[in-house]
Amino acid sequence: MFKLILSVSLMVLISFSVSLAADDSIKVVPGNYSITTTTRSNMSPNPKTDTEEQCITDTSFNPRMSLPDDNSCTASNVKKSENKLTFDIKCEGGQMMPPMTGKAGASTTSSIVNYQIKMVGAFQGQEFSINSVSEGKRTGDCK
Repeated sequence: MFKLILSVSLMVLISFSVSLAADDSIKVVPGNYSITTTTRSNMSPNPKTDTEEQCITDTSFNPRMSLPDDNSCTASNVKKSENKLTFDIKCEGGQMMPPMTGKAGASTTSSIVNYQIKMVGAFQGQEFSINSVSEGKRTGDCK
């Protein structure tokens, strides 16, 4: 179960690492961000919190950027309102991750990026849920 929580946490932490052009994207101010992610699961008694420094070079965020690179997950029902996006996620599953569905949202300002994701699925016959919230605060230009 720890590997599953780690996989979803990593998916959130690297959510701004790939740039794709899309009409359903929101603006991001490039720069160095301190990103704190807290992940909770009904299968683990303690939330996991990580903070990392990340250089974000993209000028926009779209739903595809928050999905694993292996195309096992898709985004649908994308809704944009000014600097906010919401969308549904469906993951087919694989060796590192069971099938999951969920909802996600992202918002940005000139100095903050926020991302939240709620996923549900089954692992070894048990239903599970994972809720992850990330907040990135711009700390300056990339080094």
